[in-house]
Amino acid sequence: MGLLLGGVRDRRRGKEVFMTVEERINEANSKVMDMFLNGRPVWTDVRPAIEVVPGMKKNLILHPGPPIDKEHIVFPLKNSISGAAVHEGLAKNVDEAWNMVLSGEIEIAPAQEYSCGCAAAMVMSASMPVIVVEDKYSGGKGFSTPHPGPKPKVLRWGLYDEEVEEDLKAFEKDYCPYLGEAVRKSGGIDIISILSKTAGMGDENHNRQPAGSMCLALTLAPYLLDIDAPKKAIKDFLANDRFFLNPVMASALSIIASAKKVKCSTVMTAMCGNGEEFGIQVAGTGNKWYTTEAPYIEGTLLKPTYKKSDMLRYMGDSCVTEVYGFGGMTAIAGPMYMKLTGSSFEEALSRTEKARKVSLGEHTFAPVPWNDYKGMPVGVDVRKVVGYNVPPISHGGSGLKTGGQAGAGAAELPMECFKKALVGVAEDMGII
Repeated sequence: MGLLLGGVRDRRRGKEVFMTVEERINEANSKVMDMFLNGRPVWTDVRPAIEVVPGMKKNLILHPGPPIDKEHIVFPLKNSISGAAVHEGLAKNVDEAWNMVLSGEIEIAPAQEYSCGCAAAMVMSASMPVIVVEDKYSGGKGFSTPHPGPKPKVLRWGLYDEEVEEDLKAFEKDYCPYLGEAVRKSGGIDIISILSKTAGMGDENHNRQPAGSMCLALTLAPYLLDIDAPKKAIKDFLANDRFFLNPVMASALSIIASAKKVKCSTVMTAMCGNGEEFGIQVAGTGNKWYTTEAPYIEGTLLKPTYKKSDMLRYMGDSCVTEVYGFGGMTAIAGPMYMKLTGSSFEEALSRTEKARKVSLGEHTFAPVPWNDYKGMPVGVDVRKVVGYNVPPISHGGSGLKTGGQAGAGAAELPMECFKKALVGVAEDMGII
């Protein structure tokens, strides 16, 4: 196969076929969209990360967002990484842990490079339980730590002390093993089936998922009872109306794991922030990052005393759900989230139509009744984002510089990432 005037000669079935650059990209994008639209993610287990995440090591800690400049890391992520190291017994205290990170004794890496997702300032270390999702269509696997529940003082928001450590131990010992046993007993939980049941119930499935969590609870609770799970474990699961976020994250990552192997594709396969930088990836260039300064998540704050100067820039991997078509990409599905973050129904419709303009398809398993039963846009094409000058809008929770949640809202994704990604695909194809 060789380059020819911006195209290639491709030998197929003994014939030589000329393909233009556009045809090569469109063919690759068609393969990725086949995965996105026909993927069948199934939650199969909960296991310690070291047992199931390929490449996981005892001294490796996975963090949200693109690669981190250790010298300029934001405090909540530094604290989460250091706290996880202490939790793993790699260091005696957070100061020692961070010095070991700086020296390279403890390794850190972006979670999405391992098909893992860490929401907000959460990190993933070897012993931490993770949700395992397998895409039965493409064979890819994705992983995410389970949502810890409504308690505000959690590692997920960059907070760590003896109380948080005790909660982490209890989470591993008294809660997650029962989730895993119940899921295994169920034979696996079809995430698309859950999502389809919640059509028209108000979830946008990034920052709002009470309907999804409820339908998941109705599916899994009988198995928790069958295995005689402790009352507290069952109660903690049933009382968490945000639990469904993390299986959806792992589901998106299971499909993306296969999509990242499709060369020449311009479909976005990752988006996330680390509190300072925001980055995206595209299928055609695998785990290569295209980064720029992260935007702020504008919306409502949890306390009237908080100011924008107290906030971090975009942080977390949970927006990988938006790569798969949820959150801001389908804002019209969750009008109450818009209301709660100071926006409107009209803006929800605008956000969804922007996503539709730059996407290559739509999910039909969960049509939105108040949007003329249209599906959810999915498959953002960086060519369209740059060509139309229409950056998608993402939903998210905002973090405080000192740790903890600041509020929630939305952010326009930085155009610079998409421009860099488009150049990156062109370079990888040998066009420039």
